This record gives sequence, C-alpha cells and structure tokens, in this order.
Amino acid sequence: MRLTEYGRNPQKRKAYVQQADLLLVGVDVSKAKHNACIGTQTGISCRKLEFTHTREGFELFEHTLRHHLGNNQCRRLLLAMEPSGLYWQALYERLKSCGDGVSLVHCQAVRNNRKTMPDGTSKTDEKDAHSVFDLLQQGKFFLPVERDPELQAAYRLMQRHMALKKRGQPTASSTARGHPPRVS
Repeated sequence: MRLTEYGRNPQKRKAYVQQADLLLVGVDVSKAKHNACIGTQTGISCRKLEFTHTREGFELFEHTLRHHLGNNQCRRLLLAMEPSGLYWQALYERLKSCGDGVSLVHCQAVRNNRKTMPDGTSKTDEKDAHSVFDLLQQGKFFLPVERDPELQAAYRLMQRHMALKKRGQPTASSTARGHPPRVS
C-alpha cells in the first residue's frame, strides 16, 4: 500500500503504519534546529536527534535516517512533523525531493498528546518530537495539499507582494498606477 492511497480512511492509515518494514520518524521543527525521534512500530531506536536548519544539517539528518533504515531492517520511511510557522516547509520539500513519505500532524494534537505522556506536561523540543512520533504510531497524521510548481510560485509572489505592501514599500502595481513611493 502506498502512502497516498490511505485517503481519509483512518483504518487504512493505521494499517499503513503497522507495516513491519516501515521506519517512523517524528520531527519537531523550529527556527534554528530540529529534533527528531526515530523508531519502528515496536519501539524507539533514537529518542534524541538534533540537527540544524542548514544544508549540512539536512544532509546529516538524511545520512542518519539511512543508517537507521539499515539497522532496523526497514525498507521504507515515513516522517511526520507539525506545520508550525514557515520552517517546516524547507525540510518538507527537501525530504519530499528524496522520495521519502512525509506527513503532518496537527499542532493541537501534539499539544494534547504531550499531556498524556508519562514524562509530564512541560514543553521541550525532545518531548514534542516524541509526541509527533507517538501520533505517527497511532496513525493520526495527514498529508499536506500538493500544489503544482506554477501555483506555488504565484503564491510565493503574492506573499512577497503583501509583505512589501505591509511594510509600506512600493510595489510594481502601485508605481504603475502613478502612486509615488513613500518616504519615511
């Protein structure tokens, strides 16, 4: 069964994560560094893995994932992260380009799941990564909306336009209508 075939059916999602040759990875994403928890359905092989939000950090993470695939006799990989802020998008695109299965878990589900963990309710990056891993084991994840590259480029351009407009800097459309740029 392929990851995209589970649809909106929770039973299929749970059946997908129950496969023996699947390595599960929960990632807590932040601005400068990310934390990961790696394991299978039967247990955790690495609870604390930290890597930076740089090319070198991503390469180290990918190398570590390939190492754990071999150690756990797994052939496939399923990663999950919470889509908080903008920092998850770069990691998502990098892992997706490598052909790995990447999914998301709801931010509120991570928070609620952390409250049920035996470690307590305090928030740490390691606990959040373990909480994402636990939700992945339970089959409580979803796939992000896939957009074609042209639509992604248009969306990024629109975001940039709105950010410039908010800052009060001139945009191409405002100068074309004859509005002079603002001087602060």
